[in-house]
Amino acid sequence: MGDFMSRKLYVGAIAGVMALGTVGVGTAQAVPVRDSTAAHVVSAHRAVAVSGHCTDWNRAVGIPFRWSSEIKTPCGFAGYPGLKMTYSWSAERGTPCIKVKGYPGGARKWYNAGCGRVGSITVPWGDTLAHKGIKVKGASLFVWR
Repeated sequence: MGDFMSRKLYVGAIAGVMALGTVGVGTAQAVPVRDSTAAHVVSAHRAVAVSGHCTDWNRAVGIPFRWSSEIKTPCGFAGYPGLKMTYSWSAERGTPCIKVKGYPGGARKWYNAGCGRVGSITVPWGDTLAHKGIKVKGASLFVWR
């Protein structure tokens, strides 16, 4: 599965997951609404965590002098127009430099979150179904979500 899915597939994925009763809820709860003319489920303007443990801290390691490849959460998020996603991190060792993934206008974009032992940043997410992702540079051991 890529970082971006069509709206039709997104709605189908939400409906399938909700039908199984396995939606893990992160920072917001899904409010399912059944459309009487079609068998699909939509959310009422709240980010829906499609899979995984969405509020757990994820461990990561940074290496010096170069950016890592993308590190993803185990959790996928289904957004809505205007949604913003927040990333946070806290270093146990070292000072990582962080880039985070956002989706302004539906297109993936990497945002520089800066360097520091502790930080957070909020970026556009919008109407996108994807995993949160970061890139890191600098010798460090940290947790993020």
